[in-house]
Amino acid sequence: MSSREIDAESGRLLNDQDGAFEWRWEPQSSDEEDGLNQDGGDGFKTPSKKLVLTAYGEEAEVPEVKEGMVFPDWEAIDVQLKGYGRQKGFCFVRRCGSSKKCTLSQEEGSGTGVVVKQRRNFMWTCECYGVPERKRKVSGDVGTSDNQVHVGSGVRKSKKCECPVHVFASVNEIGQWVIRRSLKGNANHYPTPSKSRTIASFRKKFIEDNPHVGREFEVCKKSGLRTNQVYNLMSTRRNGKAHMPFSEKDIHDYLAKRKKEKKKGGDARAMFTYFEKMKEDNPDFFHVFRQADDGRLQDVLWVDARSRAAYEEFGDVVCFDTTYLTN
Repeated sequence: MSSREIDAESGRLLNDQDGAFEWRWEPQSSDEEDGLNQDGGDGFKTPSKKLVLTAYGEEAEVPEVKEGMVFPDWEAIDVQLKGYGRQKGFCFVRRCGSSKKCTLSQEEGSGTGVVVKQRRNFMWTCECYGVPERKRKVSGDVGTSDNQVHVGSGVRKSKKCECPVHVFASVNEIGQWVIRRSLKGNANHYPTPSKSRTIASFRKKFIEDNPHVGREFEVCKKSGLRTNQVYNLMSTRRNGKAHMPFSEKDIHDYLAKRKKEKKKGGDARAMFTYFEKMKEDNPDFFHVFRQADDGRLQDVLWVDARSRAAYEEFGDVVCFDTTYLTN
């Protein structure tokens, strides 16, 4: 049997006159065999998006926004810019924009003569864009400013370091958003993917996208743990505070927000909600209230079924004076 030489690049025989030999990949295991295409092609698959390692794990790489790119609306640009900045370690913010008044036609569903404002352009900048405020404290707690940097404990800290990164987009004639100007290259600060953990908007976004983290905050808080204890407990699961995607302040802000939501409408609204629930459970439950001329709540009377039965026997009434803390 004659020896044959195979070209490493093409996979064909160098001395094959017929050219019938074709280099093919053969699966070495059952898992690789499942990766073969149904039409008999190779099992090699080219990923549609490149994966990059970020501070939050492995993610699909967000492409860079360049001049001339077209987007359906400004929200799409905002999402892509923030995703790109998050992977690089800095944050894009909407700096300024303009709008113009236009009249909606009847075909657009709002009838003729309706004047609305439509966005015409936006500029996104790095959060470190611009000049920091030069302010310091003086006697009498009066703030002054000038064009010189003050050195000392009274200097107000700022993350602005005149970074030139910005993106400008506007609407074309057919209503699409086009990138008109894009300047990349951070200056005066050095973002890295791991630094995205320290940016407030990304920390809050992480908690919003992972509701189980917020529920864990509430469970730990109900069990009697302090905020710093909750943070220390959760940091042990991530091999230290350096790997935490949120800070201790974020836990405090989340719990304060949840507490405010539960008391939305005030304690009076919460009380009447409870009365309505009691009325559904027991039809003999009775409540009534009075309001002043300016709408303020004056007094409330409520009687449950057991109290109504006891009143017929004893005739006693219990009153609560809620003004003892005010006068």
